[in-house]
Amino acid sequence: MNLTRAVIHEIIKVPQSNGANSFLSEELLPITQDTIMLASNLNAAFSREHSSYGNFKKTENLFFDEFQLHQNTKTENSFLIYTKKVTSILSNLLGTIFFAKGGFFVFCEYSLNSTNFIGVYLVRDMEGVLFNKDNDTHTFKINSARYLDTNKLAMGARININKLTDEDNNHITLTKSPQTDISDYFIDWLGITRPESSTDFTNKLFNIITDIQLPINPATGVEYRLNEFRETAYNLIKAAPDKIVNLRNLSSVFYGDENIIISFAEEKGYELDHEFRYDGRALNKFKRIEVNKDGIRLSFSRGDFTAKKVYISEDDAELVMIRSKKLVESIKSQINMQ
Repeated sequence: MNLTRAVIHEIIKVPQSNGANSFLSEELLPITQDTIMLASNLNAAFSREHSSYGNFKKTENLFFDEFQLHQNTKTENSFLIYTKKVTSILSNLLGTIFFAKGGFFVFCEYSLNSTNFIGVYLVRDMEGVLFNKDNDTHTFKINSARYLDTNKLAMGARININKLTDEDNNHITLTKSPQTDISDYFIDWLGITRPESSTDFTNKLFNIITDIQLPINPATGVEYRLNEFRETAYNLIKAAPDKIVNLRNLSSVFYGDENIIISFAEEKGYELDHEFRYDGRALNKFKRIEVNKDGIRLSFSRGDFTAKKVYISEDDAELVMIRSKKLVESIKSQINMQ
């Protein structure tokens, strides 16, 4: 990680009360080893959690307006002004929400793997002092004895500057701790449209793999069978580092062309990011179920069971139902050939 700027602001808000106060830093954090480690740990904690995606609203969005002012100059002063203004906006918003509570807001500007980001992390100090106020300089100092506890990340957003500049979809990633939901106020504050989750994207990918032209299996020289294709895709995706699905890489492996899957998705109206973090439970839909009992052999994916393409009758626990026009036609064809 190449950390260029970081700052901490605090919103002081007692739950089940109205009104909020803020403590806004007058200086950025010095880029020390502690600051870099804090930013790295928050980014790592962010990456481990369940993600949703979205885009900035470009009009009537105060957060985006202030963000753009900083992007136009990209100085330390513009970063400080931008973060102070948007924190003040959120403080005013939280003051009207009875059950909301405040916390520390850590803003980090950094690059990682040639991609530029601004991370906004909400940290709640529940077990010990993580940040110490310095009233003389009106800033915070990092308590190095506590900052390694990344479980304190309650909520966060990461703006992908490269995607935003290129006007790509889903240039904002949202995440939350297992104990919290992504609050409406957080989404409203950022001014985000169409947030989608990694579950949504993984389900869409299952539908794409199901509907797209089957690729050639290099081991046999013939087309994959559908369940075989799904399971091979599952193993490939599961082996990816950091649970990241890259559609171009997936397409290149199966079709020798990195654009096949993306082009198919766009043609069929599947809106999903070209790179996203998969949801483990949704990915299990790709896995194959095989049974061979009573002289009948069935092979299908878990997703077919979830979608009730193959299901057990609610009226008869010994009755397995299969909904497939192609299967019916194939059975009829073979019977008629006898």
